[in-house]
Amino acid sequence: MSEEAKRHGASTPVVVKARKATRVVVPLAIIVAIVAGIGPGTLCSVGYDAIAYICPLGALESLFGAGAWAPRALIVLAIVVAVTLVVGKAFCSWVCPVPPLSDFLSSKKRRQADRAEQVEAGKRAGERWKMCHGGCESCSACATSAAVEGAESSAIVPKPKKKGRGIKFDGRHVVLAGALGSSLLCGFPVFCLVCPIGLTFATAIAINRLVGFNEPTIGLLIFPAIIVLELTVLRRWCHRFCPIGALLSLVSRFSKATLPKVDHEKCLRRDGTACHQCAAACPEHLDPCEDLGDRPLSECTRCGRCVQACPKGAVSFLRPKRIAKAEMDASGGVPEERGM
Repeated sequence: MSEEAKRHGASTPVVVKARKATRVVVPLAIIVAIVAGIGPGTLCSVGYDAIAYICPLGALESLFGAGAWAPRALIVLAIVVAVTLVVGKAFCSWVCPVPPLSDFLSSKKRRQADRAEQVEAGKRAGERWKMCHGGCESCSACATSAAVEGAESSAIVPKPKKKGRGIKFDGRHVVLAGALGSSLLCGFPVFCLVCPIGLTFATAIAINRLVGFNEPTIGLLIFPAIIVLELTVLRRWCHRFCPIGALLSLVSRFSKATLPKVDHEKCLRRDGTACHQCAAACPEHLDPCEDLGDRPLSECTRCGRCVQACPKGAVSFLRPKRIAKAEMDASGGVPEERGM
């Protein structure tokens, strides 16, 4: 990250370091609890005494399998919806153990290919912006430009109109429908048998039983084998197959409060430069600036990589007024000059 980006994006180190720490601390805490015999559960079902939280997909599968309404499952779903409305799909990059496992199981060649795909997705976002900058009236950038031009010839500035992208259905939603349908037919949560999140902790439990109690089980071989199969053969599991991500995406389209904020006065696109650095850094193939990525901005996992990547420090999770206050505090109360 450039020095200017560091100076302007004061929140970047906090966001990124907090995410990385959370990705390590949460699974590690659960594994330590398993080894210590504390028994709070796992990400599939965690709690204390009579208070328990279960996976939202598992809750839905249980409802479909039982064919009846369960108050606890409905409460869990309500909590998940409420949290997702605030933080969107942050679970996917902050808590879920699958992304780091997928990175660990990926070869250097595959990681390079994934990075190349990100860069190409960023370039496509830049090309779309250039097309829209010519006046296609299908995105907020063009609507804003048209409003400014209209202001020069009229005393009334027309309100820019934004075109919502809605939900982009893909393979994840097919798997989600299959998981619920199979539970309805079989009467129990079928997908839970192959869920990589559950299998990760099931493997930890199997290892603990072997080491602590000398109880080898067939699961010690089967669970890791299924994980490796899912995360290597079924490439890009999170983007193409994960039903939990699909479930969260149905709600996250309404979550806007914690999306990355763009200061368009600083953004290079303001001067007509088709910059796509933030889009090229996004592992979800999004465009934080104008939502012109391959996938809609509702798929944002709040990972903070776009904030790091912006060469002008224009992207942040803080609102513009808070950014300006942070800059004044950092410069001793003197506001920084912004180039046109």
